[in-house]
Amino acid sequence: MREAGFSLLELAVALAVLGAIGFVVSSAYLNVQAARDRDRATQLGESLRESVRAFALANARLPCPDTDGDGWEGDAGGACPAAAEAGWFPYRSLGLDLPDARFRAAYGVYRSANADATLDADLAVRKERGTDTPGDAHYQDARDLIIALNSVAGAPPDASHARLTGNGGSEGAIDCAGNIRSHPAFFLVFPLEDRDGNGDRFDAVHGAGQSCAYAPGTPATANQDDVAIAESAPSLAGWLNARIP
Repeated sequence: MREAGFSLLELAVALAVLGAIGFVVSSAYLNVQAARDRDRATQLGESLRESVRAFALANARLPCPDTDGDGWEGDAGGACPAAAEAGWFPYRSLGLDLPDARFRAAYGVYRSANADATLDADLAVRKERGTDTPGDAHYQDARDLIIALNSVAGAPPDASHARLTGNGGSEGAIDCAGNIRSHPAFFLVFPLEDRDGNGDRFDAVHGAGQSCAYAPGTPATANQDDVAIAESAPSLAGWLNARIP
C-alpha cells in the first residue's frame, strides 16, 4: 500500500507549477502597471498641452525650454538662448508645480528666426510679424504667432530644428536624421522605465535637450516605452484663431 504524502518527483512538479503561476501573475501585474503608467503620462501630456495653448494665447508665443532644470523658462539667468529648442518643460513659468521626476517631461519647441518678420518662425519669441505698430490693438498679439505657425507648417524637413520622426512601423523608422516626418509647434516626452538598461529612462532618441521625438502613439517595445505628445502648427493655429478676441 502506498504511503501518504508526496514523492520527491511530485513535489518538484508542484513547485515548478507554482513557480510558473507566480511568474505569470508577476508578469501580468507588471504589464498592467506599465499600461497604467503610460495612461497617466498621456493624461499629464494632454493637460500640459492645454497649459501651453493657454500660455500661447496670453503671451503670443510658446514657452522657452527650461535649459537648466529649475522649472523656469530659459537658463539660470532667465534668458532664452537663441538656439535653445529643447530642454525640460518649464512648469513653474506656467504656474505649475514640479512633478515627481518619474513624470517630468522633456520639451521641444520649433524655433527658426528670420530677419524678414513675415517669415520668422521662432515660436518662443513674441514679435510683430504683421503690419501693426506699437499702440495698435493687435500689436504683437496671437495673430502674429499664427503667422509664425503658418511658416512652420510650410517648412521643409530640417534636422536642425524640433521635429518628429517615425514610429518604427507605418510612419517608418525611428531615425531623427533620415526620417523626419514633420515639424511640430511643440512636443513633450515622458520617460518611463529604463527598458534598454543603459542607465537613462529616456529612450535612445529622447532626452532633455534633444530636439527630436518619435511619433505620438509609438508603441512600447522591449527596449522603449517613452510617451510622446505633440501639437502640430496647423492645430495650434486653428485653436488660437478660434479664441482670439
